Amino acid sequence: MAFRIRRVGHLVLRVKDIERSKRFFQEILGFPVVAENDRGMFFFSTDVKDNHHMLAIVQAKEGAAMPTSDHVGMQHVSFELGNFAELQEAYRLFKEKGVNIHYTTFHGVAKSVYFFDPDGNLLEVYCNVPPEEYRKSVSNAYSRHGAIEDELEGKIPQKPGTVAP
Repeated sequence: MAFRIRRVGHLVLRVKDIERSKRFFQEILGFPVVAENDRGMFFFSTDVKDNHHMLAIVQAKEGAAMPTSDHVGMQHVSFELGNFAELQEAYRLFKEKGVNIHYTTFHGVAKSVYFFDPDGNLLEVYCNVPPEEYRKSVSNAYSRHGAIEDELEGKIPQKPGTVAP
C-alpha cells in the first residue's frame, strides 16, 4: 500500500445546543477552544503543536434527531489519558458535575469510563494497561472484564493483573 494512516485526526459532532456543548467539552473534558470559523463551528485541541484540532462541534439543524443506541454510525469516541490517577480524577469530576456515566470497565488493554455528552453521544476516557500487566490476568485483552468503580473511587487498590501506571 502506498500510504499509511498515522492516527485519527479529529472528530466533528453535530450538536443541538452549541453553547451547551462548548461548555461541556471545555469544563468537563478540559478541551480549550483553539478556533471558531465563520460558520459558527468551534475547534478544540489539548496540543495544537501536535494536532491543530482534535474535536469540532457544529450546530445541528433545528429538529434534528438525537442519537439512539441502535442507530447506524459512530458507536463512541475515546480520549486517552496519561495514567490511572488522571482516569480517577476524570471519574471524580464526572460524578461531581452530574455527567451521565454509562459504565466503567477493565478491557485488558485499558481501563475505561464510558459516558454521554449532552446530546447523548457515547464517549470514553481511558488509560492504557501495559501488556506485561494485563497478560497476567486475561486471555482476551479486547473485551470487558468487569467494572472498576471501586478502584476509581479509591475504595480498593487496583487489582493484580490490571494495574495501570
